[in-house]
Amino acid sequence: MLFDYHLHSHFSADSDMTMDELCQAAVNKGLDEIAITDHHDIDYKDDTIEFLIDKKEYLAEIEKMQQKYRGQLKIKKGIEMGLQEHIFEECEQYLADDFDFVIGSFHTAEKADLYNGDFFENYGQWEAYLQYLKAVLNVVKDYDHYSVIGHLDIIRRYGDFEQQPGLMEDEQAAELIREILKTVIAKDKGLEVNTSGYRIDGQNPLPDFEILKLYYQLGGKILTIGSDSHNTETIANKFNYTISKLKEIGFTELTTFSKMKAEFHKI
Repeated sequence: MLFDYHLHSHFSADSDMTMDELCQAAVNKGLDEIAITDHHDIDYKDDTIEFLIDKKEYLAEIEKMQQKYRGQLKIKKGIEMGLQEHIFEECEQYLADDFDFVIGSFHTAEKADLYNGDFFENYGQWEAYLQYLKAVLNVVKDYDHYSVIGHLDIIRRYGDFEQQPGLMEDEQAAELIREILKTVIAKDKGLEVNTSGYRIDGQNPLPDFEILKLYYQLGGKILTIGSDSHNTETIANKFNYTISKLKEIGFTELTTFSKMKAEFHKI
């Protein structure tokens, strides 16, 4: 069974791909199942773009695709929810019980945007990494309405730095990651393996393989795989290679979701 659990249609402000184009490309690439996971970021700290979705319209379009591709492709109602400590109540109200799958992602920290660089203004490289991980840890301790944490070490992608080191290289960062993973596992949540990470160093998804090894060693089992595609060309990018590396670590299953319940599939 082959599935891609991180895909963006035109409901995300940074994608022009229609849901129909997305689904047809998934069929053409031989996928059995997908989760459409467009961006919903409440109080996103960049006035030049808005990542907010009209839920009624969004879910209606997914249901339309489910009918159109019935028998060809299983399509799950997903969303990528930007998590911050001060918006938990708004997140709960928005999500309700309407989704199969929720990626909990971090596009901001300390109410500052990662992508445009605002978050990095007052920090050196490793200071920024540590503050980001502390923000993630605070959220996973206090919030539960998600399925997996998305691209855990995405902070490596941002900031105007010459090098993008693995976060496990620093002792403090590694300890924060350990605490994040232990908390996620204790709450029966999971991680996603996001293959857009290969754009950083050509060698690792997000999170990188060192973090995934630690997740396995700590007993982590819930693991989805997603391409984070905003266009048809990158759907299921490097999945075969990534799955082979996950097997080397020791993982034997990947996960899909229905109505927020994990379902495991041998790889």
